[in-house]
Amino acid sequence: MALREQLKKFSPEWGIKIYKKVRYLSITALFGLFRLLPIQRNKVVICNVWGFGDNAKYVTEELAARHRKDLDLIFITNHPEAAGAPENVTVYKSNSVKAIYSLATAGVWLDNNRKESYIKKRRKQYYIQTWHGGIALKKIEKDYADHLGEAYIKNAKRDSAMTDLYISNSDFCTKMYRRSFWYKGAILECGSPRNDILIKPRMGIGDRLRKELGIGKETKIALYAPTYREGKNNVAAYSLEYERLLSVLAERFGGSWTIAVRLHPLVAAQSNALKYGKGVINASYYRDIYELMSECDILLTDYSNIMFEFSFTGKPVFLYASDMKEYDDGRGFYFDYASLPYDKAENMEQLENSILEFNSAYYEDRVNGFFRGLVLYEDGLASKTVADKIVEVVVAQK
Repeated sequence: MALREQLKKFSPEWGIKIYKKVRYLSITALFGLFRLLPIQRNKVVICNVWGFGDNAKYVTEELAARHRKDLDLIFITNHPEAAGAPENVTVYKSNSVKAIYSLATAGVWLDNNRKESYIKKRRKQYYIQTWHGGIALKKIEKDYADHLGEAYIKNAKRDSAMTDLYISNSDFCTKMYRRSFWYKGAILECGSPRNDILIKPRMGIGDRLRKELGIGKETKIALYAPTYREGKNNVAAYSLEYERLLSVLAERFGGSWTIAVRLHPLVAAQSNALKYGKGVINASYYRDIYELMSECDILLTDYSNIMFEFSFTGKPVFLYASDMKEYDDGRGFYFDYASLPYDKAENMEQLENSILEFNSAYYEDRVNGFFRGLVLYEDGLASKTVADKIVEVVVAQK
């Protein structure tokens, strides 16, 4: 029986606490031991908690495609079993012995999230932070500090202090990093690697995605991707009248439609409690939401930041939120929700009207005006730019 299960059997609450403490001390000691070994300049360790996805995935694929023999590419994630990384990339599970060794001895780190508190950068290591969010609606980091807890804030400050470079996709993000991330270092304004696929779609992804999800080639796709709510069983806010929505989509845009429901990774398991009907699928476990967005014809969301990124495709975004005032009061926004350049609805009747009255020219004008104020740096080449920077650092260290 595993140590965790033995301790849990002895005392569920204290057993888990003891296990976590012992595990943390063991990992910290192991990392400290590995720090005594030489740094391998050509070793590049790329991390993403949720699997092979987000900015980390696209930078990794760009580096792997170059087939440089002078690069040792390692990807670390909590979900290595679903990685799907290129053959010339080694994948390790987070906090495994091999992952700890790789982090302690790598020349370059790239991460999509804050690093755990036991990880301490060495003097000759180079740390790039791509972050897992771009233009934000919901307040985060220092702007949301009252809800974060002292431990998170302490680690966030430590993480920012050892970061050498942040990646920004807009003037908005650059200012946010300076103001809210306890960060004073260099910022590379080149776009977000994960958005490249939205600006310059890849051949073949659509066919593979549709085959995996069982969607016909001629069927149009509406992606419903609400953000998460607190609470393990809070699924009411994610419910939609799907049959009614499918009907109005066909009336306004023509053709046959499928609704792909994609919940946030934090609450993906809750998608199993939702009721689906004909023409509605659960896409919450599809590995890459950016592939989904690149293939979908419209996006329906509430407060998720992907509303901004999906706009890079030029396709329609509709906002549906029945709990807007309650959510705003509890979380806080960077933008006045009413000022966002998307049609908004608090009930199905309003959503129907928004879709039926959608005017593409008016929509495009509003979205372009909104983004002009944020000053975008997106050009579809962010993965290449970040990969170039990594190669530059590796070569300079030799």
